Amino acid sequence: MRPLSLLSLLLAAPLCAQAGAVPGLDVRLYDTGAPAVFGRRGAAYPAGEVSMGIGHSHCNAGTVHIPWIGTVSGVMVDTYPRIAYLLTRDSGGRFVQVSSKAHMKHSRTAFNFTNGPCGPCQTGPANTFRIGCYDVYGAGLNGAQGMLGPTDEVDPWLGTWNPIGSYFDRGDPAVGGAAATDGVYSLSTAGWDVFKNRLIVREAELAVPGAVFYGQGHCSVKNEPGNSRDNNMASRVMTFTWNGTSWVGAQTAVPAVLGSVLNRWSGAAISSARNGNDDGHFVVGVKVTGPVNGMWHYEYAVHNQDNRRGGASFRLPICPTARVANAGFRDIDGDALNNWTFNNSGSEIAWLAPAGNSHDWNTIFNVWFDSDAAPTGGAMAIDQARIGAGALSVSVPTSVPGLLGTEYLGAGCGAPAPTLFANGVPSSPNPAYALQAQVAGNAFGVLAFASATASAPLGGSCTQFVDGGALLTTVIVQANGAGLATWSLPVPPAMVATDIAAQLFELGNGPILGFLAASNGVRIRAAGVGCP
Repeated sequence: MRPLSLLSLLLAAPLCAQAGAVPGLDVRLYDTGAPAVFGRRGAAYPAGEVSMGIGHSHCNAGTVHIPWIGTVSGVMVDTYPRIAYLLTRDSGGRFVQVSSKAHMKHSRTAFNFTNGPCGPCQTGPANTFRIGCYDVYGAGLNGAQGMLGPTDEVDPWLGTWNPIGSYFDRGDPAVGGAAATDGVYSLSTAGWDVFKNRLIVREAELAVPGAVFYGQGHCSVKNEPGNSRDNNMASRVMTFTWNGTSWVGAQTAVPAVLGSVLNRWSGAAISSARNGNDDGHFVVGVKVTGPVNGMWHYEYAVHNQDNRRGGASFRLPICPTARVANAGFRDIDGDALNNWTFNNSGSEIAWLAPAGNSHDWNTIFNVWFDSDAAPTGGAMAIDQARIGAGALSVSVPTSVPGLLGTEYLGAGCGAPAPTLFANGVPSSPNPAYALQAQVAGNAFGVLAFASATASAPLGGSCTQFVDGGALLTTVIVQANGAGLATWSLPVPPAMVATDIAAQLFELGNGPILGFLAASNGVRIRAAGVGCP
């Protein structure tokens, strides 16, 4: 029995537990404070940029007192939370980060205020953030440049930071010699302008009509369990007004929302995943709209919440015969020379990072594209940018272009060629499904259906995509004044999956017999699912 008992103990032990995690440790960042604008610089409005800070409030929502020590005998120690900030914008259906990759605040003193949202505030040891207590920091204090250090010095998953040789140890400019590696604070802000290390936002990002802005605070806490981190972030609606000479920032009365700021994205679906117990979370937001002229528009925003190794690619599965157009990418630096490159391998589309522009924590990157494949459940694979513990990629559930209900068979001919597309997915049932064609205003056309596809030349650049030997029917349609012709094809319930080829021939000037123009061909996968 001894070997079995030993095996049972080994299986019960947390062999794969998160390194260093302290059960019961839980900091809640429950609110942000109004933004402060410290100044502007550059060309005349709106071609300059502004410097700003954001306030925050957090409390100890856990069951343990949290060690909080800034220095011991004049030497910096890694025993206190740090807070990062960013500013985002929701406009035109896209949710983007508009702030730079600013430094984060090193919060070296716990004030332990009472009567906060985590209360009651308990008594406890000195140099701790006590259970139930709270702290409040305004934008001015959070923007104090002498407390702002680089985010890339912090391991956001473990919450750790090495003071030796750090930015505060080296100084800026560096002090040199032994003083740069002795762990003693060496930073002097003398001579600094109001921009250094703070949030920087280009004015053009603020001057977008109808935009809604959200400021986020994010508390990074050493040894906090990964499952307790959704409340480490909070966001509030913020406004920015140009008064003719400067910007004025304010915060609305709309309550704060906990979790990733992507939860603010109107109409989007949000999900997240992490690299097991070895590294942190990516949060993915997706919004799919359409179809317009047979194409769905996909918008993704990816927030690296606390993944230390960072992202090197965003990969999505796609139907191999699906069309993809208008693919785009956005990071936070505005430098087109380091944008990620787009690649379509047939069964997967991907955005790949160049050297030096990984998707690091506390940043939001965006990708988008159009496709005639409709959205289905799937996952975005995010490859890790750096070596380290854990898997090579993180798989985050999201919508993907995985249902090609109306397959494009090839281009039409004419000047211009008519186009044929669907108004949705021919799922069963779908009583509203229809084919639509864009032709000349009020023009007539013949819509042909067949049970099999073809690829027969009709002369010049024209191709017949419906098999004449398998012809099912033809229908005469007339477009409206805007040139849109519609033919209803309701899909009944419990229909057996059936493929039907369709093509429209427009009557008038065209290359076929001198009076016909041909549309592209489509294959309707009625009641089908997935990729053809």
